Amino acid sequence: MELFVLSYLQSQYFWTATAFLLLLVVMARVVVPAVLATLDARTARIAGDLDAARTTRESAEASLADYNAKIAVAKKEASTLLSQARAEAEALAKARLAEVDEELTRKTEIAKQQIEASQAEAMRAVRAEVAKLAVTVAEKLIQQTVDSKVASQLTDKALAKGFDA
Repeated sequence: MELFVLSYLQSQYFWTATAFLLLLVVMARVVVPAVLATLDARTARIAGDLDAARTTRESAEASLADYNAKIAVAKKEASTLLSQARAEAEALAKARLAEVDEELTRKTEIAKQQIEASQAEAMRAVRAEVAKLAVTVAEKLIQQTVDSKVASQLTDKALAKGFDA
């Protein structure tokens, strides 16, 4: 038995080459266009997705810029409102302090007047008491009645001596 039969091999080469060429034609006519169409569709879809992503990114960047601008305006307004509120609070505090100071001054003056009135009343009461005592003492010493004019003079002298001594 021969290993290589040439007649058989020649027909085998022919049919292998024919099948290969037929496969290449089928691939070139059917498979390659289908693969290229799929790749083109995928490329178009990716390009569309990239365009949509670019549009979305631009929209997001615009929204972010708008948001940052609004935040800056809000911060400025808040700062202005805070400054105004602080100024109003300081003005109210100053006004209230002025009112309290005025009230305290008024009450202090009233208290001083009451103290002075009480001191004057106490001094009158002491003078009257001293005058009675001086008259009583003087009457007992000189054993006669002393009129109010003399009693007043004696009281004044007694008080003057008492405060000077």
